Amino acid sequence: MISIKNILTLIKTKKSNITLNEFLNIKDIPKDKNYLVTLDGQIILFIKVNPINTDLLSEDELEAKMDLMSVEFANEQYPYKILVIPRAVDISEHIHEQEELKNKCESDISQKIVEQRIKFTSNLVADKDIIENEFYLLIWVKEEENAEVEINKRANNWISRFRNCELHSEILKETDIILLVKSFTIPEFARTEGTDYRDNIVQIKRKE
Repeated sequence: MISIKNILTLIKTKKSNITLNEFLNIKDIPKDKNYLVTLDGQIILFIKVNPINTDLLSEDELEAKMDLMSVEFANEQYPYKILVIPRAVDISEHIHEQEELKNKCESDISQKIVEQRIKFTSNLVADKDIIENEFYLLIWVKEEENAEVEINKRANNWISRFRNCELHSEILKETDIILLVKSFTIPEFARTEGTDYRDNIVQIKRKE
């Protein structure tokens, strides 16, 4: 979205009164569309890829999945970027489910068990910097005739390949794109000085 080139240009020209859209290189997020239009004439489409827990895979399963991904993605001819955003774990949905379960419990003992579960989960997240990653794949095309058809064709091709690798993915719609853009300006959690999130980004390596 924003590039180093754009930042340097703004600094050199000493342009002080700029809009947020200019700073982020955003021209428009068209209503009811699934892409973003940049000021430099590009259409960007975002694909969210749900992560998997590689710790649940055996060495052989992990090796097979890596080989499959290599085959699926090796022939990609167009540029793309992978965006990894670490966020504080959101347990609100889990807590809501537990509250509903508690209301359905008829015995006092069952209600206390659910209460302890809620308390334990809340304390676990509150006392530790637990981070989960969100993964996005960005593809783009120059804004011109048939650009929307072209970008959606490429996106569906990516989703098909993710599906072949047993990965669930989805194309972000207008509202989700807006929320993603806002996350760059209104982060859900502040990164304190000295905090290192590299340990939260899983790196998979083949066996020697």
